[in-house]
Amino acid sequence: MISIGFEDKVSIGLQYALDTLHLCSPFGQERVRRMHFYAPEERDALEAELKNVERAARHAEPCRELYDKIMLVLCQLKDVRGSLKRLSEGACLDHVELFELKGFLLRISDLLPLFDRMRAETQIEGIAFADPDAALNVLDPERTRSRGFYIPDRATERLSLIRAEKKRLEQQLYETDDPQQKDAIRTERVRVCAEEENEERTVRTAMCEALLSYVPDLQNNADALGRLDFLIQKALFAVRYGGVRPEITESALALFDMTNPELVDLLKEKGRAFVPVSIETDRGTTVITGANMGGKSVALKSVALNAFLFQAGFLVCARRARLPMFHSIRMLFDDAQSIQSGLSGFGSEIVRFNEALSEAKRGFSLLLLDEFARGTNPDEGAIIVQAVTRHLNGVDAISILSTHYDGVAEFARAHYQIIGLKDVDPDAIIRERAASGGDGVALIARHMNYGLYRVEGRSDCPKDALNICRMLSLDPAILKDVERSYGTKIP
Repeated sequence: MISIGFEDKVSIGLQYALDTLHLCSPFGQERVRRMHFYAPEERDALEAELKNVERAARHAEPCRELYDKIMLVLCQLKDVRGSLKRLSEGACLDHVELFELKGFLLRISDLLPLFDRMRAETQIEGIAFADPDAALNVLDPERTRSRGFYIPDRATERLSLIRAEKKRLEQQLYETDDPQQKDAIRTERVRVCAEEENEERTVRTAMCEALLSYVPDLQNNADALGRLDFLIQKALFAVRYGGVRPEITESALALFDMTNPELVDLLKEKGRAFVPVSIETDRGTTVITGANMGGKSVALKSVALNAFLFQAGFLVCARRARLPMFHSIRMLFDDAQSIQSGLSGFGSEIVRFNEALSEAKRGFSLLLLDEFARGTNPDEGAIIVQAVTRHLNGVDAISILSTHYDGVAEFARAHYQIIGLKDVDPDAIIRERAASGGDGVALIARHMNYGLYRVEGRSDCPKDALNICRMLSLDPAILKDVERSYGTKIP
């Protein structure tokens, strides 16, 4: 079963993506808070949701005014599910609850013609509303369709007589100046008001009994409102970030020109563009190599983000995509949990890795490991990561592992490398930095290519870190020592 904690949502950019949604109704907002990830056995339901989102996204521009009107109605809805639950338990609702319930039914009446137009335009399927008129007539027997809730005088003959008596007393109270008479009238009015309250309760009880048979329809309407609200926001999200409906596969994963909305927006603020990432893999281990600052973590987190979005019924942020449905998605991205567990960073990694392996035994999974074994010394780390890579080839999972250790990729089913500074002339960067006097780190980041390319044959990790040392003017004596260690001048 797929689940994700808040910290991981933040880490991969999923929380950011959800925060960009503008859910209007309490029913839609709850759908986001309790977001459902479709399990592999729910493939038909996921496909239906993805088709709906795709259709709604395709019509987002021509139907923008219609969507705005629907969202305005959704914003006016109150959450009446507590009252519906009390109704189903035989409770007598008070005036406020009946007022809110009437408002809920009136808003659905306003929504239905708009929804019918949307359904005709977009051809979305699977969302339906029960007609609210019969239930509305119970709460509005005079059919005024006013926004307020009021029990009319003629609801019962007794209520009519009581209110007539109350009105007569109030008129007397207004006309008399005698203090003793006023006190007597007030006392009598209190008695009459109590009778009125009891009779109104009798009417409200009868209304609630009449509404009882409509409760299932009203609960279904609340669910449909949440689905519609979430659907529109998924569609608008896809329009903002270029979402595409993926082909659902049995095991192959392919994301072409994949993006990460949080980084897209962050870089845009800085006047830069996110470099789309492409990756294609299947069961077994895929290794991503590249120097620090090269974007390995970005690639892994973008895969994780889009896998979660896909199984929550979102279109994927990519130009084209093929994805399987996973039983679980497990990520080992940092050692933040080690503080709480009392373990070292490496110890925490091992515990979490074992948990991920146990989960993968229950069904086809996605395992994402960022710089695994970085919490131990490099020699041991390389040996451990090589062994992990070999083992994951036999696990019923797609495993993607980033590393800066040499000798790991040769054991993987596929090997990708961050382009990084592969096509950059270090001397040109040094000259540019000298001329501008700017921040060397920012300059390198601007020239860094965070895209991936597939490596065929044996290839060790690139030595971008050495060139970064040169570009950031590491002490010349240290650089010479590094060059001697490599046996050649750093290119």
